[in-house]
Amino acid sequence: MTPSKYLANFRDEDVYTMLYLYHNKDSSLETIERRFSIGPEALLGFLEGRYRGECYDNYKGVEKMLQDSV
Repeated sequence: MTPSKYLANFRDEDVYTMLYLYHNKDSSLETIERRFSIGPEALLGFLEGRYRGECYDNYKGVEKMLQDSV
């Protein structure tokens, strides 16, 4: 389990950037890990919505709105 103190070091903007890079720019997990100095377990937690669920839900909501408007 990743300590919550470690996860608190990441701002919401960082989480949104991670989600964008992974889902929209098809950046590899390794590239994102290096860019944010984050471990693979924590990164997957952000990308799957287990950590900072509100950021994940907001990101997915905006993504859906954009797809619906096309």
